[in-house]
Amino acid sequence: MRVFAIPVTRTQWALHCHPINAVPTRVTRWALKASDRWSKWAVYPRDTWRGKIFTYGERLMDRIDFKEYFLKEIPTKSEGAMVGQVDIVAPALLNEPEIIAGLRSLAQIQEPYHGRWMKYCCYLLPISSLFTLVPVVPNFPFFYNLFRVYSHYKARHGAQHLLHLLDRNAYQVTFDPELNSWYEGAMNQRLDTPDSRTLPGSECDASRRTDYSSTSRSPEESDHDQSTVDCGDPFLEESPLITDNDITRMAAHFQLPLFESAIRRARHQIVAGLSKPAAPRQ
Repeated sequence: MRVFAIPVTRTQWALHCHPINAVPTRVTRWALKASDRWSKWAVYPRDTWRGKIFTYGERLMDRIDFKEYFLKEIPTKSEGAMVGQVDIVAPALLNEPEIIAGLRSLAQIQEPYHGRWMKYCCYLLPISSLFTLVPVVPNFPFFYNLFRVYSHYKARHGAQHLLHLLDRNAYQVTFDPELNSWYEGAMNQRLDTPDSRTLPGSECDASRRTDYSSTSRSPEESDHDQSTVDCGDPFLEESPLITDNDITRMAAHFQLPLFESAIRRARHQIVAGLSKPAAPRQ
């Protein structure tokens, strides 16, 4: 399998795993079938009850930590994918000890976390099943809670598998030349940007870059209005190195179906976490 470490900032990376020859278990096949049925609700208009539920459900999905999505992508031992080696693809902006230490720390922290929350969600299943008494409306709290049980289960076992491979030194780090050229350009553009706290590569009009107070945007807007974040409006604690357009070009380069959505989700969450209000003008 291949693991991609894509720096969004100098200290935070987006991660994606592309498994090879993984055989889905029965539980995984059920989850894929449920996901396929859920995606069909996207065709309903937003003003219908199905459309509203789908929109709200997608917002809940987007709030799930991108690191959990990454660990879920790693095949478990039961899926017959105990590979002899994991290929880690990254730009030369990172070094091998830094990458391995970051992945090891992630696996060690997330494994007990997801094991604990998997138990909590299991405890809530009997309570959420009581919503079946409500007529007409499907029991969405139960189905979402069941999804979270599966999600934590997959993330926990993915962390265990990743840690197993790292402990055996069964990995090879490859610095992709195309990634190197993208990040060299991003670093040069960062040096040329007058205000290093704004997003490099922004196409927004300069007139939109006005003062922002702590009350100018609600928390919901900060979480969901990614277009505002991407346009470089808020001041950032650390400058992002890539834009959504860069991610699209990377996906075209690697030709992987889930790469773009995974890296884009991670970038949006990281940039939203970096945004902070600017100091008032003197």
